[in-house]
Amino acid sequence: MHSYSLIVFATVALAQTATFEWDCTNSLGPCNNACYAVNHGLSPSLLTYDSDEANRDPRRTASGCNRTPCTNTNYGQWGNSCDEYPFASTSEGGQNAILRCVDGSENSSEGGQLSNFYRGMTSGTQFSIVVRNYGGAFYCENAGAANDGSEFRLVNGAFQNAKMRRDYGFADAEPRGPPKKLREFEDENGEKLLSLNPDMNGTLVGTTISSRGRLVKVVREI
Repeated sequence: MHSYSLIVFATVALAQTATFEWDCTNSLGPCNNACYAVNHGLSPSLLTYDSDEANRDPRRTASGCNRTPCTNTNYGQWGNSCDEYPFASTSEGGQNAILRCVDGSENSSEGGQLSNFYRGMTSGTQFSIVVRNYGGAFYCENAGAANDGSEFRLVNGAFQNAKMRRDYGFADAEPRGPPKKLREFEDENGEKLLSLNPDMNGTLVGTTISSRGRLVKVVREI
């Protein structure tokens, strides 16, 4: 498992929020789920850390993950562990979270990285997300791609395919209109970074991040 928190030393004007650097190497399924939610406008650009662990299980109940949908529905083709986005550890998690069934080891990798990121963080801190090593995560590589039948949510007590949020109600998540554009960057080692904050002000270019225990510079936007 790779667990790295992003440290940004701003040389340009960026929103004053923390940033979670998420290595998707061992958690492609959860990364895929997050990218789908953000691409289709089903999740806010910023999340808010809630340190009260007593709130997490009720959020998993509200989202439907506690109903074990990956073992008793037709959504379990990619694994038997329920992943939810936004995370249950954030104020935005819970009701209307987007769900995907993933391998349990992938959820463990995601959870371990989040735990390291939250260490020492004050409850109520807002943060954005940058992912790396997301090759193979279809929705991270294909903005606005339609639901493959594995993205779902709990609606009125029943699970149904997740749908794209529009100004008037909901519509099937087909790429009929322009998807949210996720911005992609490259560091000095040639590795790609994808921001899950389509509303980000400024740029990551010129900033320095922590990667594999050392600092590297973001050199360009792709």
